[in-house]
Amino acid sequence: MNSTTSSNDDRMSTSQLTRREALVAGASASPLLAATLQQAGAAESDSKAIGPVLGHVDHETAIIWYRPTTPGEYVATITHTESGTTQSAKAASSPEHDLCITWQFDKLESNSNYTYVIKHQGRAVEEAGTQRIRTAPPTSQPARTVLAMGSCASSEKFFDVWSQIAANKIDGLMLLGDTPYIDSTKLSVNRSRHRQFMSIPTLGALGASTPMWGTWDDHDFGGNDTDGKVANKSILRQVFMEYRAQKQFGDGQHGVYTKFRRGPVEVFMIDPRYFSQTEPSPVDPSKPTCLGKTQWQWLLAGLKSSTAPFKLLATGMIWDDKKNSEKDDWGTYAHEREALFDFIGKNRISGVVLIGGDIHVSRHLKYPMKERMGYDLHQFIISPLHDRVIPSLNVPHPALEWGKPLKNMFLTITADTTGDQPTLDANWIDRTGKVHRHVQLQSDA
Repeated sequence: MNSTTSSNDDRMSTSQLTRREALVAGASASPLLAATLQQAGAAESDSKAIGPVLGHVDHETAIIWYRPTTPGEYVATITHTESGTTQSAKAASSPEHDLCITWQFDKLESNSNYTYVIKHQGRAVEEAGTQRIRTAPPTSQPARTVLAMGSCASSEKFFDVWSQIAANKIDGLMLLGDTPYIDSTKLSVNRSRHRQFMSIPTLGALGASTPMWGTWDDHDFGGNDTDGKVANKSILRQVFMEYRAQKQFGDGQHGVYTKFRRGPVEVFMIDPRYFSQTEPSPVDPSKPTCLGKTQWQWLLAGLKSSTAPFKLLATGMIWDDKKNSEKDDWGTYAHEREALFDFIGKNRISGVVLIGGDIHVSRHLKYPMKERMGYDLHQFIISPLHDRVIPSLNVPHPALEWGKPLKNMFLTITADTTGDQPTLDANWIDRTGKVHRHVQLQSDA
């Protein structure tokens, strides 16, 4: 893929905001409102319902997530805004799953608008103008998709970063790990931290009409530099599943990896934690695995069958060596990383881009891979959403194009096939709307 880059001080436009965007943008405009929202989100949410928010949404399926305050049966109804056709589904809230419930609607019309309402005992408990679903366009149709992503988020402040993400009119949000920070394997602590994170008012306002997907890194998988040998990982997975609404969680019993297609881009949300260090690598039995055999086969099969012009391989950890004492990076598992690159080249899989987080530094790397893969391979690292940067991890690398320890950062990726040639634009943006780096890739796919 060819690329162009730029760095500038442009600010993202917030004109013509929707009702939802106006709500979340208000936190940026008013420091007092922002402080109020932060205090509200930091409190325990047991006495207040959380959500609803959207989970997985593609061209035919939508999943809604909600946590009420009391157990019982709840009904979600979605309505096609043009035809008026409705669908309803029931779900039971119970303490067994910390009251969290989801509804999945299938066989939806692509490229269509829906509204939704949630009722309990015949009465609407959640109904707002922000509760909207926009299904993805058909995969065969030229389209433009905007995704936002970030890692390392605070559950206590900087809530206006979610407002700024909303102002970019995104089609989906990818949470790359340490979202939230938990640092415990206890069931009660994991649930409490997830509740606090999902109670952030601006995140909730964004999620009411924006699909969200996630994977985990180390601080939401037990603690710093954890691997698959962490204690109670079945509990960690249980709570992750309670507080995320994805179409797939690993193989159904282990891991949380998932994927989704949104117009011209297919995203593989890789799980680099659950299986790591637990079995021999499928590519070199003398070395430990990162992905595990099942996830490895899932990833290769998904890449080979994908028809998307662009494929994002997203993990919390970076695809290089962090150059510190920790082992949670792809440098530790270079045998699997290089085997993956060989597979991509051998099968002529076009449009692959690497996504990483974790290191509290934003970076762009461009690996010279034209002979091996047919195009140069790019890695976009985005971290942190909070303000704690680690300048020492902005280490030299032969492929490094740009890197800065910037606070309150997120990344947007726009995949566009409506022109003469598929393009992918990446923007590193901070919570004020300043664009620190822009990269455009072009694909021959």
